[in-house]
Amino acid sequence: MKQPLPIDTLQDGLVAACGRVRRIVLRAPTGSGKSTRIPQMLLDLNLVQGQIVVLQPRRIAARLLAARIAQEREVRLGGEVGYQIRFERVESAQTRIKFVTEALLLRQMASDPELKGVGAVVFDEFHERNLHSDVALALARRLQETHRPDLLIMAMSATLDTDAVAKWLGSAETLAADGRAYPVQIEYTHMPRNSTRPIWDAAAEQVRRVLQEEDEGDILVFMPGSYEIMRTIGAVRNLPQSGGVDILPLYGELPPEEQDRAVKPSPGRKVIVATNVAETSLTIPGVRAVVDAGLARIARFDPHRGIDTLLVEPVSQASAEQRAGRAGRTGPGRCIRLWSQTDHEARPLREVPEIKRVDLSETILLLLSSGWGDAATFPWYEKPDDKALQRALTVLADLGAVDTQGKLTPIGRRMSVFPAHPRYARMLLAAGELDCVFEVCRIAGLAQGRDILFRKVDDRTENARDSVEQEDGSDFFPRLALLQQAIDLKFDADACDRFGVHGQAARQADQAARQFLRLAEGQGLPVSDRIVDPAAIRRCLLLGFSDRLAVRLDAGTLRCALVHGRTGELRRESSIRNAKLLVAAEVDEIQARGGVTTYLSLATAIEESWLQELFPSEFSTVNHVRYDATQRRVVTRVERRFRDLVLEAKERDDAPSDAASRILAEEVAAGRLELEKWDAPVDAWIRRVNFLSKHCPELGIPVFDEAARRMVIEEVCTGAVAYRDIRDRPVFGVVRGWLTHEQAMALETYCPEKLILPRKKHPARIEYTADGQAEIEATVQELYDFPGSKLRVCLGKVPMVICIQSPARRTQQRTTDLDAFWKGSYEGVKKELRGRYPRHEWR
Repeated sequence: MKQPLPIDTLQDGLVAACGRVRRIVLRAPTGSGKSTRIPQMLLDLNLVQGQIVVLQPRRIAARLLAARIAQEREVRLGGEVGYQIRFERVESAQTRIKFVTEALLLRQMASDPELKGVGAVVFDEFHERNLHSDVALALARRLQETHRPDLLIMAMSATLDTDAVAKWLGSAETLAADGRAYPVQIEYTHMPRNSTRPIWDAAAEQVRRVLQEEDEGDILVFMPGSYEIMRTIGAVRNLPQSGGVDILPLYGELPPEEQDRAVKPSPGRKVIVATNVAETSLTIPGVRAVVDAGLARIARFDPHRGIDTLLVEPVSQASAEQRAGRAGRTGPGRCIRLWSQTDHEARPLREVPEIKRVDLSETILLLLSSGWGDAATFPWYEKPDDKALQRALTVLADLGAVDTQGKLTPIGRRMSVFPAHPRYARMLLAAGELDCVFEVCRIAGLAQGRDILFRKVDDRTENARDSVEQEDGSDFFPRLALLQQAIDLKFDADACDRFGVHGQAARQADQAARQFLRLAEGQGLPVSDRIVDPAAIRRCLLLGFSDRLAVRLDAGTLRCALVHGRTGELRRESSIRNAKLLVAAEVDEIQARGGVTTYLSLATAIEESWLQELFPSEFSTVNHVRYDATQRRVVTRVERRFRDLVLEAKERDDAPSDAASRILAEEVAAGRLELEKWDAPVDAWIRRVNFLSKHCPELGIPVFDEAARRMVIEEVCTGAVAYRDIRDRPVFGVVRGWLTHEQAMALETYCPEKLILPRKKHPARIEYTADGQAEIEATVQELYDFPGSKLRVCLGKVPMVICIQSPARRTQQRTTDLDAFWKGSYEGVKKELRGRYPRHEWR
């Protein structure tokens, strides 16, 4: 049953407005229920035909709101109600209410300009003024004016300037729902702006007050980022009053199950410490008090310097009002602000829209490629600054996406299909020419979300990372290797932690990479399994970031000079700290230690010859050759000047093949390098050999031990001069040489790889384990009529371990005696499964 909410009183007004116009602007206070009830009203009152698409600025809100509506309507999530966020799509042909993030709607409009099947587009929390929502609103209005007069457009918020939005839309009606569900008492503290007291300690002090003064109710604490969240959690846990209280984090990068734990009701009292993801839309039942640090990390782009900034800034009055409203959702509440009322009144009324503070190059490219008009003619809700537009066009011109007149080029059109910054789109196209599409897709995936590596780790974790084979030359290479490690570990959080890898971030990077790979293949880019030259990958990175070229100023520090007269500092954890010349995929201005520092992140070492090839008119030259012990190769260092940047060196491989081969073999044997072709089939073959050697010693099959492994590695590395020469070299043929022809024939006879079950569609694979067992998986139905006496290997000598599965391929029982299973526990298994799988045969 739906709980009555203030927004319910707006039903008649909504019906009347929809009967008169198809553009509605709605303002309703926090806690009124607009995000969940308005879409249901549109559906239940038959106010629109087709799907109701609700835009949310945050993925967590889209997911949780869809789940909430499905729960209220007592329907399965993904049926009548669904959602689509990055890497996750939960919907069906029956979905009528669908929550999406703004970028996904833009891509949908690019591929389906008339939004076929969509009856309404609802812009929730429009006051946040995300760049994508601004563009989508302009496109929706133009679509309605040209081809879809039936399309309903709604903009909603608790702090929206309804008059301004209605005026821009034209012929729009304004609706308002009065009253918050419950009153919230606002309290101010007198913490001065220049106070040196950590904000987490100040917040913990107010949490202590609330725990002492209030006997019930959860507490929501707002902090600017995950670092401050964890410090706050630590400070609160140290309070004597925190005994028996759950203290939980909530931010966008958390796994969904941890997010759900923070927002779902619990029997005990909770303190939730969150970023601004909890500011709008989300309902957190039981919150009766808010402690607000009044800060957020705000992304800004400086069009003068081309630097992405992420600074902690005071939130606006509107944002503070939204946060306070979290305490009034389910009962009277209080909000304690860690700033004075005077400070509050001096804050801006609203946040600066994204269109005024972020990089516009991806948006401009999308406008041009979709035929939506150029930046000068597009009907912006609020036009960007001319300097920001010019900077975006300059970046696109540097990438070859637009010509000197700002018109889209053929390569720009090809770049536009990739849902990423144009820099990465350009890299992917270059990768198609340099035959490294797969690797660059993974790099693009790594760059889309948070870093998969924890920044500060102990020596044990560093050693674990070093044990994973990785190329030199780019901060992306260790991430590529560790991403593969995480994939191999199936993103298990504990296992990934041992390598200092954020499992959830790695999973998202892998999903993004797969999406890029599908797009690349769809564009006809070649994807091969040939040996990839790491230099080709680095060239692609250079093509995407030539305006972020940097040279180390001296060997004793990490200070760098960049093109266009900028300076910065290479991050200490960079894997290319010894590189002289580099490009940085991220140039961030970070507020830290009381100051602002420009950091170069995700850096890649660059060869000067590549610059000369791409920019031949901007060089002068001095050469010398030396042996670089840290690189384990002879390098030729070529000094050059590029534009206004003084270059000192490039490096190229020049190692004697015999020495390189020995080093490579030692590194592989020590586990610091990885032979990519030494894969699962190779290891499976070795386990078969050792299984046969153990169970049939009379055959004289030699054990494949560590000494055998070293011999094979040395043979694989013969003649190689660099890791790139051996990374993709065939291994299986060399490993198979461990057995004679007769022994190999015996292996196939005694230890087959597969077994034919007449009732199974495909032959069942036999897995030989390291502990000397042979396992086979099959469902109950696939085992019917098959004699248990045949489930043996080594000519009947060794019984298999049979993993008996349900029709859903979930193992129910393991046995080495199938006949005993039929006579014994089968009836119990059948009784348990037949009700769940009635369409399957049960004897």
